[in-house]
Amino acid sequence: MRKVRSKTIGECPCEYALRYIGGAWKILLLVLLDRAKIQRHTELKRVLRGITTKMLTQQLREMERDGLITRTVYAEVPPRVGYQLTPFGETLRPVIDAMWTWGNQTRQADAGSKFIEVNSKAKAASSARRKAPTHSDTADCP
Repeated sequence: MRKVRSKTIGECPCEYALRYIGGAWKILLLVLLDRAKIQRHTELKRVLRGITTKMLTQQLREMERDGLITRTVYAEVPPRVGYQLTPFGETLRPVIDAMWTWGNQTRQADAGSKFIEVNSKAKAASSARRKAPTHSDTADCP
């Protein structure tokens, strides 16, 4: 993934935003850090089933480098490390809330349409699916 601070001429704002949150697990990490405020590496790994230690470390380092989270090392034996959102990382809260709302509505609509299709033996599953919204102000996005 490209570094966040590198610039591309004519870059779409959506692409720029994805440079911050486009990692495999970054959205879920942001949600967890937002809810729990401070989390330890092992707690994050336990909650995120399927993530490897290497991937978790990589994603956390990228997020720290990009200024979304802070890493605090506590002088204890054994050493303890905590992660929390920075004020800049907290600015993503409305984005995460919007994604949650959209995902919840879409999941319910898909579940309802599948139930109707199974019960009424609809001809095509694609007719029950909603089309992606189009936005007139995203003409410069790919």
